[in-house]
Parts: sequence; C-alpha cells; structure tokens
Amino acid sequence: MLALLSDFALYQSYLSSVVRFSSWCSNNVLHLNISKTKEMCIDFRRNRTVVINGEPVEQVDSFKYLGVMLDEKLPFTEHVTAVQKKSQQRLHVLRKLRAFYVDPLLLRLYRSIIEPLLTLFL
Repeated sequence: MLALLSDFALYQSYLSSVVRFSSWCSNNVLHLNISKTKEMCIDFRRNRTVVINGEPVEQVDSFKYLGVMLDEKLPFTEHVTAVQKKSQQRLHVLRKLRAFYVDPLLLRLYRSIIEPLLTLFL
C-alpha cells in the first residue's frame, strides 16, 4: 500500500511539474507544439497519458535528441546502429571515389565526413 501511495505521489509531482512548465511557457509567450512533444517513460511501472493544454502527449519508445538516439532502456544500441549506417553510406562514397585515383583527397574526405560521426562523443 505504501508503494502505491509513493507511486501516486511521484506521478502527481510529475504532473505538477508538467503543468508548471506549461504555465511558464504561456507566461513567457512560448508556444508548446504538442504534436512535436514526446514523452518517453523510463519508469516501467506506469503507463499513464500526460495532457498539456487539453492535448495528450505522444508516448514513444525512442526519439532523437540533440543528435543522439535515446530509447527507454538507455542501452544506446539504436544510436550506435544509426551512426554505423551513416558511416557505411559515407564509406561507400569513398569506395566509389577510389576508382578515380584521387588518393590524397580520400583521406581529407574521410576526416571531414566520416571521422566526425565516429568521434562525436570522445
């Protein structure tokens, strides 16, 4: 019973924070675009819908935030897969250019279009 009260109190606190944030945005002439607003639930015990200005916020399993793919379990596998896919696509361009014997240019291209993807968080 105590756990249920604690969960309910945490949920009420969360909703209160959402309402305060929504009010702050309104008071500072900022418009919240609810269709672009996402909610990702990391707490596996609840599955409740949040409503802002009368519109429900979409719950998602993963989303891209500041270039990083985040998902609800936070293993970053989706992000690593996305970076790997981008890198492979760009390496394909380098392989095609190699046929034109532009070797000095290939290293420069690698350092400018592929290396930044791979060393973004180092």
